[in-house]
Amino acid sequence: MEKKFWDYLEKWRGLFPRRRTLRWRDGWIQNGYCCDCRYCCGPQDSNEPYPMALLPRQIHAGIEKDFYMLNADTAYMDGRGCKSCSPTGCGLPRENRPVACGLFPFALINGSLYAYKTCPAILFTPLAQLAPLGREAARWLTGFSHDELRHLSLNVEPAVLAEKYISLGIEVFDDNGVNLQLR
Repeated sequence: MEKKFWDYLEKWRGLFPRRRTLRWRDGWIQNGYCCDCRYCCGPQDSNEPYPMALLPRQIHAGIEKDFYMLNADTAYMDGRGCKSCSPTGCGLPRENRPVACGLFPFALINGSLYAYKTCPAILFTPLAQLAPLGREAARWLTGFSHDELRHLSLNVEPAVLAEKYISLGIEVFDDNGVNLQLR
């Protein structure tokens, strides 16, 4: 059975009695919660695949040793977590990690940036600090082509968005192209 918001809030309160650092650095979110959490890369609470698109430059021979593959250019996680997650963190060089990993606890969905509701970084970081961090991530994303962004963006139904994500009101792209909009 899938855990819900209140289950995670209770779990994270016990594990993280003090707020940790969350910042944007060199095209990657540095999340002080990750080393003790690993929610996003460890075993998931659902066997439903969570897709993570890969860019052509990230695809290499033997990629199935690094990831479970949904198709030739999309890795995924499910109840098993990520193949590259180890007790000391990710075993991959940064350039081989999916863009989604560098954005977490944010996600590019339907062309806009969202925050994952049950991540401890989202639960314990004040919104006034999260918003500028989301804006930095969105600015970084605008460096990708429109085609790459469409590939990287998850397509999620409104009901799932409402259940699992918080809108940051940041649109990165639309049908007409890359066009950063704060809403």
